[in-house]
Amino acid sequence: MPKIRSTEDGLIYIKSSSIENLKRPNALEGAKALGKPVIINVNHIGFLSYNNEGRVTFFMANGFEISINIFFDEAERIFNCAKGGIAEEIA
Repeated sequence: MPKIRSTEDGLIYIKSSSIENLKRPNALEGAKALGKPVIINVNHIGFLSYNNEGRVTFFMANGFEISINIFFDEAERIFNCAKGGIAEEIA
């Protein structure tokens, strides 16, 4: 599975091993234990930026912060593709 990918439906799949931190630890432990990708709807993302620790982070409208271990330009490309309804992946 690729590290991160977008779908035509506006979803972003993030491989669990690419996630560095979530604001709510219980969600992270569940994702890591199952080994399943974390799926987020692009319309629930407030913005993409760096957190206080310098990690690339999706800041969600519901308060979650999903920090991922990929380059900012890759995350931005996937974010824009998901917004545009374009399927894309980064291996």
